[in-house]
Amino acid sequence: MSQYPDELGSWWTGFPGSDRAGWLTPSSPSLGALAPAQDGVRGAVSRRALKRRLVIPPGRRERAKREAVAQWRRETIAAIRKPSLKSGVITLGSGFGGTGKTDVAVTLAAIYAAARPADRVILADSNDDMPHGYIRLGGVPVEALPPDKRTLSIRGFYRACTDASIKVYADLRDAVAWLQGVAVIRGDTADECVGNDFGEHEYLTVLEFLQCMSNIVINDGGTGLFAKLQVGTLLHGDKYVFVTEASQLGFWSIDQVFSRYRNYEGEKDRPLSEREKKHLNGLMDEATIVVDKFSESDPEQARWLTRIREGFEGTQVSVVATPWDQALANRVTLDLGAVAGATLDAKLAMAEVVLRGVDLANRRRLGLPDEEADSTGDGHWAPAEPPRWFSEPERPASATASQQPGDDAEPVRSPWPTTGAGG
Repeated sequence: MSQYPDELGSWWTGFPGSDRAGWLTPSSPSLGALAPAQDGVRGAVSRRALKRRLVIPPGRRERAKREAVAQWRRETIAAIRKPSLKSGVITLGSGFGGTGKTDVAVTLAAIYAAARPADRVILADSNDDMPHGYIRLGGVPVEALPPDKRTLSIRGFYRACTDASIKVYADLRDAVAWLQGVAVIRGDTADECVGNDFGEHEYLTVLEFLQCMSNIVINDGGTGLFAKLQVGTLLHGDKYVFVTEASQLGFWSIDQVFSRYRNYEGEKDRPLSEREKKHLNGLMDEATIVVDKFSESDPEQARWLTRIREGFEGTQVSVVATPWDQALANRVTLDLGAVAGATLDAKLAMAEVVLRGVDLANRRRLGLPDEEADSTGDGHWAPAEPPRWFSEPERPASATASQQPGDDAEPVRSPWPTTGAGG
């Protein structure tokens, strides 16, 4: 566990936009600054030659492709750093478990903490019975620690707020876990939930308090089609991120959850005001749907992703597909440095889309004019698709036999879809 807020994790040494971006311009410490070829005949020869410590340099086309990828990553990081957020709350939800909601939450938190080191990034884990986000960022399992050695959970943080034991940011900084540059207010364990009623009012109190002490709050909200708690936390959010999967169940859950929120009028003991209804509908109108763990090689997933996108054509809802990578497996400490380039590029694009939405809501709340955004032509903004890098498959020997050493394989379609409702 990190003890200080400036410990961003070892993966930051290779993060694009930093002064030490190792994978921005591919190289190996053992090979010096010369990066071996990866594509075409030169790449195949280089892989065999590396066993004898010989390096075949990349050809002209491959160098141009690498520079295009590097330039895209620099521009994406610059776009993530650009908004001057005083405060923004991102609430994540899902229709059912196992969609990758916590994976998206911790990835967003880690990227924002690294790309925006001057900001205060807080991850509030609203999942009961298991502090998933805390563990994914590298936290020590709290069950193994005595109660007096545990950092504050969400329930404990609420009590500290109401008891006025946390008054300033320095109090918060010393009371929570610092993991990869993120201030983590962990979820409660099963024993901490017993006898402690916690609902919409308590979460709203926590979020309102955090909004005064941070630049970016990522609220890992509840799971379920009719989670009352998730509706309550949305009322204090600036951006809604719905995480699902490319399947029939994932497609159905989107319709169920969005329809419920658009028609939600509150409970009998607490009906929503017209202003709250308008806010909730505004979040749905400009939500980001993340189709996580996506595999383009699976025809069934590709079909359902297409249907999801078609359902939001012509709207301001953005649909982002992020491919799966074994380095993002559940219960494995997040290490973005171990994630494949194509997957990390998709995560960066997702982080940019989400933060742009937060910035837009923040500017509206402060009465500032909306900045001009790029458009896909249907009123929906989406970032440029990142160029492909080392993830391209090798061409068959018959297709590469006639290539010259300086040539590369023919362009291949991207392994993950372009962000945006219209695709």
